Amino acid sequence: MLVSFMAASAIALPSNPQKNVDYQMLKVPQPTHSGDKVEVIEFFGYFCPHCYAFDTALTNWARKHKKNVVFKRVAVKFSESMTLHQKMFYTLSAMDELTNELHHKIFDAVQVQRLPLRTDEQIFDFVEKNGVDRKKFTEMYNSFYVQMLGSKAVEMQTAYEIEGVPMIAIDGKYLTSPAIVSSGNDMDLSEEEMHTQTLKVMDVLVNKVLKEKSSARKSNTSQKK
Repeated sequence: MLVSFMAASAIALPSNPQKNVDYQMLKVPQPTHSGDKVEVIEFFGYFCPHCYAFDTALTNWARKHKKNVVFKRVAVKFSESMTLHQKMFYTLSAMDELTNELHHKIFDAVQVQRLPLRTDEQIFDFVEKNGVDRKKFTEMYNSFYVQMLGSKAVEMQTAYEIEGVPMIAIDGKYLTSPAIVSSGNDMDLSEEEMHTQTLKVMDVLVNKVLKEKSSARKSNTSQKK
């Protein structure tokens, strides 16, 4: 019985996340445009096996919280070798073709099937096989608009001080991730447990922001009376 209790305690979810333990604060808060909802951004890369491992749990979390959360993904570029994957992501996004299913298929292709997807033609072949119009994709892929989206992503990556992925930004000021939660706590967690811990930290931070937004609205209403 004691052993069971200790095991449960070792993976207990943080109900009161601590700064610099379960999450970090951005030095310079970033603007958000989510209204009464909370903006949650995942910085990720298809090259990243940890992003792939986290993807299903995070997608389910975002679906569960869609009433109160505006969930976005930002494809990072730490080196030029990541440019084509980033272009693929923003092309599909611009075409409104990037369903959660296709997003995960790309992860599967890179992380499990080990498909190269390292040239334009390989990417064109892949998206066509997955039901995307090759001609329209190619035109968008080579457009200034997608180039602009990629540049904006790099600017955000810099502004949010992203040095590793996956990284979750909440309300333009909080950062958390499986790596942060794991390193900040003296626990030997499996990757799945790290994901669970991270999602719990996200729950608490989102609720904190929602309460702050609600208090601000009530304060503004009182001042107008």
